[in-house]
Amino acid sequence: DLIEQLVAHIDDSEPPGAVLVFLPGMSEISQLLSRLGADRRFSRGGARDWLIPLHSAVSPEQQRRAFRVPPPGVRKVVIATNIAETSLTIEDVVYVIDSGKHKERRYDPGKRLALLQEDWVSRAAATQRKGRAGRVRPGKAFCLYTRARFEGVLRAFQVPEIRRVPLEELVLQIHLMGLGAAGAFLSRVLEPPAERAVTAAIASLQDVGALTSDEQLTPLGRHLAQLPVEPRLGKLLV
Repeated sequence: DLIEQLVAHIDDSEPPGAVLVFLPGMSEISQLLSRLGADRRFSRGGARDWLIPLHSAVSPEQQRRAFRVPPPGVRKVVIATNIAETSLTIEDVVYVIDSGKHKERRYDPGKRLALLQEDWVSRAAATQRKGRAGRVRPGKAFCLYTRARFEGVLRAFQVPEIRRVPLEELVLQIHLMGLGAAGAFLSRVLEPPAERAVTAAIASLQDVGALTSDEQLTPLGRHLAQLPVEPRLGKLLV
């Protein structure tokens, strides 16, 4: 695996400093942790304790480990999702390895569900990732994509989630909180969704009986608004 070899190269030939690896999701992080943990350089002594996953399911105590400084002679390797792009700064990171991938929530028309799908990050996100290296001293970023892909394939910015997923759950929350008509409310957000997407969400909720014909929340809709699932699935549960 290229990333595994690159981590080994850094450990063998680069000066001391933590490594931050960006991967798309939890399964990829678990696989890399397993492979690195089997490597002799990370299995001796307490070195394996400094192979640290960082994603949304990691406990606060485990997250705090990422900010601790390892003992001399031990290389800390933090393997993270995009949670470490902007919200966290690990000051002893000197090397960044960026897969260029992430997972984002998108609508699958075939399944009529919003699913996490893997895709290339935006140029803005890639720049943020590179900036994680060398926050307190010079660092290096290893990007696993070509300049041609960066300039010609990666979008300038990520498409906001409100513009790429169904809006049924959001429309239900708007009505549950008494914020008025969903279309009027959503037209005032910073990057409003397409009007046809709002109309489709309202029609879908009326089909399942969550909204009345004049866009009022029904008793069923009130129950669905409190379930952490897509409304059509929620209706199967109540």
